[in-house]
Amino acid sequence: MNKKLLLSIEEYEALPSEIRGQVPYIYSLNNKGQSLYYFGAKHIMDPKHSQFEYLHEQWLNFLDNKPKEEIVVVHEGEVNEKNLMNLDDAIKKHGESGAIVFWAHQENIRNIRPEPTIQDDAKELLKKFSREEIFYFYIIRGIVSWQRKVEPSDFNEYISKNVERYKNIFGWESFDFSFDPTILATHKKLFGKEFDLNDKEFLRKIPIPVGNLSIINEVARTSSQNRNFFILDTIEKLWNEGKNIFIVYGASHAIMQERAIKEIVEG
Repeated sequence: MNKKLLLSIEEYEALPSEIRGQVPYIYSLNNKGQSLYYFGAKHIMDPKHSQFEYLHEQWLNFLDNKPKEEIVVVHEGEVNEKNLMNLDDAIKKHGESGAIVFWAHQENIRNIRPEPTIQDDAKELLKKFSREEIFYFYIIRGIVSWQRKVEPSDFNEYISKNVERYKNIFGWESFDFSFDPTILATHKKLFGKEFDLNDKEFLRKIPIPVGNLSIINEVARTSSQNRNFFILDTIEKLWNEGKNIFIVYGASHAIMQERAIKEIVEG
């Protein structure tokens, strides 16, 4: 697989707005009876959103006339299928990833989250960025995800658990793993203003790979590239094993990976 076919952020941003704004971004590829379907989703955690009905329709169409043992679902985010009580619960907890894992589990179909570990991602990020920037990136990205939830948990409880989580994962000695002062001080240093949980649109722009709001966008770009390479390696491996692959990831991933995936499928 030619990793140079993966779109860079610059190439992605240069695409026409009608392509970048096409959500869900979908493509279906076939070769010699083997199929790959990519559903590039909008990150939504509202069970009433029309995206889920459409995703379910595409999933049922994909299942048609395929042996279940030859199908693999590839999805974004950590989802424990055993903890999903029902479809609404799955969507409220994990959005589109929860939905597709819930449906795959009903059919006894294998699902995979092809992501580098946080430890491996952080190890690569430390080659270019400070510990404060990396810790801030992960915490803010989590806050943005928390804000998408239809029924979010208590913020202070959420932050306390998340900070402790990264403290255990990173294990950096002599580093202050805290929301206050570390995250709040880093935020003010980066943007010259106090952290405001209610400024959702501003917070949303901080941990994404598109844009140049701060160095955190560059952290996000590097992390996204690491993830995309890992995802593509997994897809290539599954395809070479003869699997039919149903992929549910964010729309930007679908767009950036399309050329490389077509090369994998079409040879």
